[in-house]
Amino acid sequence: MDNLLQRDYIEYLKSLRPHIVLCTNVSISCLKSDVIEDTNFDIQDKKPAIKQSLGTGSATYNNPNNKIIAIIDYEHFLNQQPDDVIKALELKKCDFIVYHLEGDTFFILNELSLSSSSKNKINDARKQLHNALLHLSNTISIKSFIDSFTERLCVFSNKTKTIETPEDIAGAFDIIRSYLPEPIVHGFQPIEKLNFKLIETAIVDV
Repeated sequence: MDNLLQRDYIEYLKSLRPHIVLCTNVSISCLKSDVIEDTNFDIQDKKPAIKQSLGTGSATYNNPNNKIIAIIDYEHFLNQQPDDVIKALELKKCDFIVYHLEGDTFFILNELSLSSSSKNKINDARKQLHNALLHLSNTISIKSFIDSFTERLCVFSNKTKTIETPEDIAGAFDIIRSYLPEPIVHGFQPIEKLNFKLIETAIVDV
């Protein structure tokens, strides 16, 4: 996926507005990404590291089978372009691309928030997720890559606050699970037309 973003996605963006000059030297080394196979972990945007201690991020990933998970900071990738380019291309920035690295079970676009009320953020989140999904899907090689996965999700994750947890990882995850609401499936036709589901949840089960 890293190569597809650096090569094909930049070419796609260039084709949208040929008169706009993009930074075409966005190399793989510039991508902020991580590979994680922990059973439980949190993620957070705008931090030096993507993976955070359990209970401290905006989304908790539950990975009981220790799948190898690739996470790309999509917002950071787009931020390599000047603000006027992003504005001219009308690009919205969801936070992360998350997928099963050595398998085909899931591909996720994840937008994060720490708002006191998710109702204040869901409209913006679904627009950001749809915009990111639309442009990624319009890149032929990336769409082919996405289509290879069984489950395709746009996920909005919001925690109102960090959650204090004990040292025991299993116990910590149980506390987080009991504290947070069940996932909500939002019917949003623009995303569904692209063969994705929109889900609101702060615990992402993979």
